[in-house]
Amino acid sequence: MTTVTLFHASGALVGFQAEGHSGYAEAGEDIVCSAISALTTAAANGLTEVLGLCPVIEAEDGFLYVMLDQQIGEENLEKAGIILNTMALGLRSIAETYGNFIKIIERKV
Repeated sequence: MTTVTLFHASGALVGFQAEGHSGYAEAGEDIVCSAISALTTAAANGLTEVLGLCPVIEAEDGFLYVMLDQQIGEENLEKAGIILNTMALGLRSIAETYGNFIKIIERKV
């Protein structure tokens, strides 16, 4: 199962951590794991490449951690929120259909 933790601060989504493999199918054929990876990687890339932000990012096989800098400013936080909330919406949609393979945790930081 993949566990995705969504980190919130002052009502805003400020980061996430995705950990584990979904176990839906074998590596290379696991559509759930691929969808989760695509959404989380796209969000990380959007924050860095599109918005030019420098979040803390840690990545390994089966693990991705992304956390915004607390001092990014209101305007950048709003823009980052669009990317992060879109990712979260996609993850929740996956969980509706494949809930046995993805767990979403909401955590305040």
